[in-house]
Amino acid sequence: MIRRQLPDVAHRLREIVGDRHVAVPGAADLTDETETRGLRGSADLVVRPATAEEVAAVVATCYSAGVAIVPRGGGTGFAGGAVPLGGVVLSLERLNRVRSFDPLLWRINVEAGVRTSEVRRLARESGLTFPPDPGAAESSQIGGNIATNAGGPHAFKYGVTGDWVLGLEAVVAPGELIAVGGPFRKDVAGYDLKRLLVGSEGTLGIVTAAWLRLMPAPEAALPVIGLYRDAEAGVAAIEAVLGNGLAVATLEYLDGRVMRASAATFPCTLPEETGFAVLAEVDGSPSEAAGLAADLVSVLDDGALAVHAPSQPSEIASLWRWRESISHAVTSQRGGKVSEDIVVPVDRLREALARTAE
Repeated sequence: MIRRQLPDVAHRLREIVGDRHVAVPGAADLTDETETRGLRGSADLVVRPATAEEVAAVVATCYSAGVAIVPRGGGTGFAGGAVPLGGVVLSLERLNRVRSFDPLLWRINVEAGVRTSEVRRLARESGLTFPPDPGAAESSQIGGNIATNAGGPHAFKYGVTGDWVLGLEAVVAPGELIAVGGPFRKDVAGYDLKRLLVGSEGTLGIVTAAWLRLMPAPEAALPVIGLYRDAEAGVAAIEAVLGNGLAVATLEYLDGRVMRASAATFPCTLPEETGFAVLAEVDGSPSEAAGLAADLVSVLDDGALAVHAPSQPSEIASLWRWRESISHAVTSQRGGKVSEDIVVPVDRLREALARTAE
């Protein structure tokens, strides 16, 4: 039925968005970051609307014809959410306007196709920050971040994307443009439909724009990395950080194989017997960050082979460059890798590590 109606659907879509913006899908329209695992989709058309009204008209057209739609942002996901299984790929890349930016009110209203890096740049230029930091900020788009409720290293302290969404504009079936929430600090009347749409990956509606909450940027951020002989000692260090109530912004670990794969670019001395690493960051005012960093060093030092706490900007930058290069280092040495994103209770981290290693 879909293929029989496709010529009529294609004609109507071209009337909506223009001939140039309806095309046969290319390779980039059929994959996301799961491509390295051989996951590649298929679709009949890709359509690139430029406004929320055009998105609504596209959805109405496809809905009435029974044609499936897969919304697409930057295609940086690892879960296959942007990989189509036939029908129409609805790409939001042309919805890239900043509709409103109110730095004194700590908020910004952007369309779904605005890149994460652009939001963070605008915020930074006004002394603010947008804390969610999912990977691939230069190519990921706000709509996709909201659709997947994307997180990142700083989610440990600041939460995931949905925690910073004030309101949404979205298109729902059969092609209706709606708005939920808005630029309010308190919005508790009625159902929390905003939260329902966040993380729904396009199954309940297609996000076309969002009001995002910003915050003053921390004046200082200091990383600390502890190196341990094995996972047992490293997990004990993580539990100690939590047990001591240290307000770290990020807290993550790397196992021995990862450390060995990336040893060539590690910016500090790496003991040969390193089998586990704990990387954390603290932030705040310069005095607050320095005090927290000292406390963190004290806690991580117990049972560690070494603890490094860079304080100079160049040293800090080197450490984070190393951290960002780890994925490429592992891929180049192993010929590929599978990226997953799992969650386990902290009290079962030891078990999760052992089972993963097995």
